[in-house]
Amino acid sequence: MDGLAENLLAAAIGGGLAWGWRIARKRAVSKDVRAMWGPFLTENSCIVQGSLSAQTLSEDLPGRVPAELREQAVIMLPHVVKNLAEQEPSGLMGKGDHEAIVRVQAGLAKAGRRRMLPVRSDDNLGDSRSDNLIVVGGLDVNEVTNDLLGRLRCSVTIARDEFDRNYVEDLVHRQRWSMTPSEKDTWDYGIVVRAPSPYQKGKYVVVLAGASGYGCMAAADVAVNATKRMADLSREHPHGFECIVSYHRTGDAVSSTETSEIVLFRELR
Repeated sequence: MDGLAENLLAAAIGGGLAWGWRIARKRAVSKDVRAMWGPFLTENSCIVQGSLSAQTLSEDLPGRVPAELREQAVIMLPHVVKNLAEQEPSGLMGKGDHEAIVRVQAGLAKAGRRRMLPVRSDDNLGDSRSDNLIVVGGLDVNEVTNDLLGRLRCSVTIARDEFDRNYVEDLVHRQRWSMTPSEKDTWDYGIVVRAPSPYQKGKYVVVLAGASGYGCMAAADVAVNATKRMADLSREHPHGFECIVSYHRTGDAVSSTETSEIVLFRELR
C-alpha cells in the first residue's frame, strides 16, 4: 500500500511539474510574441499588398507608344502579359505575396488576434497609413515597400540584374543573393524589416518582401514562426532592425521540404 501511495505521489508530482513547465513555456512564448507583434494584436493595424500584376503592368502599353504603333501594341498586349507573368518563378504573379499574407494572418490568429487584419492595396491606403502596417511585396509591386525602405534608410533591398531578374542585396557589404530555381532544389531570398512607423508616432511597420514569391513566403514564415529570434531582435533594437532570410525547397511536386532561415540581421540606424 505504501508503494502504491508513493507511486501515486510521484505521478502527481511529475504531472504537476509537467503542467507547470507547459504553463511557463506558454507564457514565455506569449511574451516573445508580444515583443514582435504586440501592437498588431490589439491596435488598429492592416496588411498592405501591392496592386500591380502582369495585367496592370501592361495595360497602359498602347497609350505609351506612338499612334502609328498603337494597333500593333494592342495585338502584342496578351503576349506581353504572358511574358511578365512568367517572370515570377513561384507561379502566377502575386501568388507568393498572397501566400505570405495567409501565413501572417494564421500566425497572428495563433498568437491571439481575434479578427483577420484588413488588407489594403498600396494605391488605396488612405487613412490606414496611420495604423500599424504589415507591408507585403517587393519594390516593383508595392509602392509602400519602396517608400519605407527609403524612409527607414534600410541597407537591405531588392534590385534587378542585367537579365531583369530580382535579387536581394546587402548594400553594406555589396553582397547579392539571387533566386535559383530548379525542379528538385530551389533557393530564394527575402527581407524582413521592423521599425517604428515613419507615418505615425507610436505605430510600427513590418516589411516582408522577396526576390520572388518564395522569398516573400520565407520572410512571412520567419516573421511569425521564428518567435524567439524575432522577439530578441525587437527587444535589442527598439529603433528597428532588418534581416535577410533564405528559402530552400528540396524534393519534387509530390513530396517536398521547405526551410526558411535568417541569413543576416542588423540594427537600423
